[in-house]
Order: sequence, then C-alpha cells, then structure tokens
Amino acid sequence: MNTPSDDLDEDFERAGVPRALQSRSRLLRDTLIRISLDIARRRSFDDVGIVEICGQAGCSTGAFYARFPDKLTLFKAVMVKAAAESRPLLETIVRETPFAQILDRLLAEQVRRFDGQDAFFRSAFRVSLVDPEAWEPFRRNARSLASVYLERVRAEPGVVAESIDEGRIRFAFQVMYGVLNNTVSNQPGPYTFADPAFPKLLGIAMRETMGLQLRA
Repeated sequence: MNTPSDDLDEDFERAGVPRALQSRSRLLRDTLIRISLDIARRRSFDDVGIVEICGQAGCSTGAFYARFPDKLTLFKAVMVKAAAESRPLLETIVRETPFAQILDRLLAEQVRRFDGQDAFFRSAFRVSLVDPEAWEPFRRNARSLASVYLERVRAEPGVVAESIDEGRIRFAFQVMYGVLNNTVSNQPGPYTFADPAFPKLLGIAMRETMGLQLRA
C-alpha cells in the first residue's frame, strides 16, 4: 500500500519533477516547494524569481535546476502540495460536523481559503491553461470530497433514501467549485467573498441542486 508520501512523490513526478533518490535531495526539493507555496499564497507567482526562491531556501540556482527543470514545473509541484494540504482539512469537516451543519461549515472554510489565497488560485488557473493536467490534484480532491459527503448522506437517518441522487449531489459540488473559481478569477459580482450572503446563497444553490428530502 502506498503511503501519503509515496502518492505525493508520484504526483510530483507526473508534474515533471524528477524523483529525489536521496534524503538530502528530497529535503531541499520539499523546502523549495514549501517556500514557493508560502510565497504564492501572498503574491502572483509570475512576479517571483528563482533567485528569490533560492535565497529564501538557502541554496544555489544550480541546486534548484538539479531538482526542477523550470519555474513552471516548480509551480505545478506547488499545486500538488496545496491540494494535498487542503484535502484532509475539507474532508474532516464533512466527516465530523453534525449533518445539518456540514454545508455551512464547509462553505465558510472554502470562502476563507479562496479569499485568503486568491493570488495562488489565480496563478494556478493560468498554469492550468498552459497544462490542463496541472489541475488534476484539485479535480481529484473535488471528486473525493463529494464522495465523502455522499457517505454522510447515505448514513444519515433523517434523509429520505429515495431522494438521494448521486449525480445531483456531485453536480452540487461542481457548482460550488465553479462559483468559487469564477469569483476568484473574474469577480463577476454582485456578491464577493466579503459579503456575508455569499456562502449562504451558495449553500442554498447546493441544497436546491441536491434535492434531498428530510424526514419530518
């Protein structure tokens, strides 16, 4: 059975990062990714240079290029790392929150994440236009989160079993991510992340899409 570390290494390789065979090389690779993720959460990655990243990591540019062929590959690895960090956080909310409160808590956390990391998500969208496969870790997260929610729905005695439609529930999560992504990238309005009504209205849209019926 693969460990989470093995899965992460496989995702890094799919992103174009050569496998680190020695612990020292792996440590520097992971340090460069961690530092880059921290920077990307605050600033557009287009504005960040390799020299700056190496300066913060305490390594040479030669050491950087021994681990990443270019900055684009580094950012794809950053996307892998970000997805790996967010998945357990969101799934824990769905697994452990009282059923009636799941969507409210989940949407509050999603709005906090997307609003606080808008620079990262905008950079990630641009990278995914160059390489659509770079978004796959986030697609996988979305599918998994919907599956965890389905588990809770099917185990909830207050839900009428005949009203459970897997396709509609999965589409509700598609709606959630579509609205979050569009708000970050385009800010179409009339509501923004700063509006208290934003998560409430998104929750209403998700519940209507799911069409779950509750027992009286």
